[in-house]
Amino acid sequence: MDHLYYHLGQTLKTIRMNKGYTQEEISDGKMSRSNYTKVENDEINPNIVKFFAILDHMDMSEAEFYYILNGYELIDKDYVIYKFKMMGHDPSLSYIEELITLAEELLDKREDHYVRDVLNIAQGYWALLNDHDIDKAYMHAKKVWDRLKDLDKFYIAEYHLLNKILYFFEVETAISMTNKALEDLKNYRTFQEADKLRLSFLSNIACILIDNNQHKSALVYVEHLIKKSKKEQDILALGAALVRKGMCLEAEGSLSESEVSFNKAIEIFTLLDHEDYIVKAQENPKAVYNPFGFVDLKKIVID
Repeated sequence: MDHLYYHLGQTLKTIRMNKGYTQEEISDGKMSRSNYTKVENDEINPNIVKFFAILDHMDMSEAEFYYILNGYELIDKDYVIYKFKMMGHDPSLSYIEELITLAEELLDKREDHYVRDVLNIAQGYWALLNDHDIDKAYMHAKKVWDRLKDLDKFYIAEYHLLNKILYFFEVETAISMTNKALEDLKNYRTFQEADKLRLSFLSNIACILIDNNQHKSALVYVEHLIKKSKKEQDILALGAALVRKGMCLEAEGSLSESEVSFNKAIEIFTLLDHEDYIVKAQENPKAVYNPFGFVDLKKIVID
């Protein structure tokens, strides 16, 4: 990866010229024009403060610049993390297998805590979706939690990990962690990734509560999930939330309201051409958009 920085200056020059900016405009206020010329000639590298200022003057995010610098693709760890975050609630076995392979290949080159966590999570999901073995999934999730539990504070990256191992915890702990995550994620009000993560936490905790027969508590999170999925215009999440609502209402004896909720969900899945979800909603609603849908979650005492 170090070789990329030999092309940093040339990449900055190409972007600047394509955008029609002068060197004076880009270097304004943070460095001399002569020093900026040296940056573009790859004679020196800017410090982080000046680098951010350069990108700001170019109207470009750090993420986009790094993507361009890599030839318009993600490589190594960035690609593993991208695949991990895109895994969703209902990944195919082939998707999980690919993620496992990518993580293992990178770890063969170098050790990385986060990628090791991703590998364990992917192996845990394989145990849930293929083997239907909660004990095997628990073994992998525990390895992730053993690292996370010693951290002083979680950020977006850590909350992605926690969300994927929420099934590991005793239900009251899962509720507490979800509430803490939702509260902390309020700090990322204009951060789109946090919006998706909030929806995912709400969906997962609702599934866990339903599996533990805590339908009234689950319904609180489901209603929140419905509101948020509408706001974020996440139609699939909305359909899944309506299935959860139908399950809760049915368990509470509100059969007519439950039927309405299920029918709304089926309408959404029909519009999205999700025939598999239609069948699941009718025959096994627990399995709709739910990685825990094929196992019975059980209370576990954390070490």
